[in-house]
Amino acid sequence: MEGRPPRHTHQSAPKPGAGKIIRGLFLVALIGAGALVAGLLSADPRFVQVLDVRIGPGAVQTPATGGAQPPAQGRRQAPPPGFEEAAAPLGTPEQAPYPSNSYRFLAVNGDGTPVGYSPCRPLHYVVNQHLAPAGAENLIPEAIDTISLATGIRFIDDGGTSEQPTGQRAPYQPDTYGDRWAPLLIAWTTPDVAPQLQGKVIGTGGSTHYSYGDGIKTFVTGSLELDAPQITDELRQADGKLYATAVILHELGHVMGLEHVDDPTQLMYPEIGTPDGLAAGDLNGLHELAKAHCRKDP
Repeated sequence: MEGRPPRHTHQSAPKPGAGKIIRGLFLVALIGAGALVAGLLSADPRFVQVLDVRIGPGAVQTPATGGAQPPAQGRRQAPPPGFEEAAAPLGTPEQAPYPSNSYRFLAVNGDGTPVGYSPCRPLHYVVNQHLAPAGAENLIPEAIDTISLATGIRFIDDGGTSEQPTGQRAPYQPDTYGDRWAPLLIAWTTPDVAPQLQGKVIGTGGSTHYSYGDGIKTFVTGSLELDAPQITDELRQADGKLYATAVILHELGHVMGLEHVDDPTQLMYPEIGTPDGLAAGDLNGLHELAKAHCRKDP
C-alpha cells in the first residue's frame, strides 16, 4: 500500500496515483518432491504463501534458495494436529448492514469456498512495537476488534516480540513460539528492515495457507508490516488516526483473505481517500470468510 501524495477527499472515480495504491501481485511456485512453498514477488508483497504438505519423505523448495532441501532430521515441518481446535466456531460474525457483492478472495478451494482461517481455533498475534509511533497505542487492538466482529475469529494477543519481518517467514517456529503455528506477526518497521516498504508503500500484509496434497486449504499464520515513519507523519494530520486505522484494516483484510475490488466505495479498493472504514462489500466478504473449514489436522 502506497502513501498518499497530496491529501485529498475520496472521489467516486479517483485519479490513478491518488490515495494509497497497492500494486498487483505475481505468484511464483516452486514444486519439490515432497512439500511446496510458494511466495509472492511484487512491488507490494501482499502475499499468499502456500505450504502444501504431502505425506511421506520429501523436500522443501523455496523461492529464496531455489533448491531442494531435506527436512532436518527429526524435525517436524508442521505442528501436531488440532492445537486449540474446538468442535465448533468460537464466535459468530456480525451480519453486514446490507447485501453487497463488492468483494473478492485471494484464494479459493477446489469446491469454490474461500480460503480463510479456521473459525474453530483462535488466531494468536504478536506485535513488534519497537518503532510504534506516539499516539498509535490503540490502533492495532481497535482494528483487530473490528475484524474479529466481522469474521467471528477470536484473536489472542500474545504480547510483544523482537521478531523482524522477512520475505520468507517460516510459518512454524517451535524454538521461538512452541509446538504450534507461529502467531500472526504485526511489525512497526522501516524500509531498511522491510525493503518491500521502499518508496511510498506504507503497509503490506498476507497469510500462509496449509493443505495436505490437493485437500482443503486453511490459513495458519501471516504477517503485516507497517511503515512507522510514514504513519508517524500521518498521525500529525487532522484525520491521521482514522487514516492510519484504514491502512491497518485494509492490510488485515488481506491477511484474512480479501483481494482488491474495483468498487471505490469499499476499503479493499486499491486507493483510500476519505477513511470511512469497512464498507458493506468488505463486511460481506469477511462474513463469507467466516465460513472457512474447521480442521483437526494442523
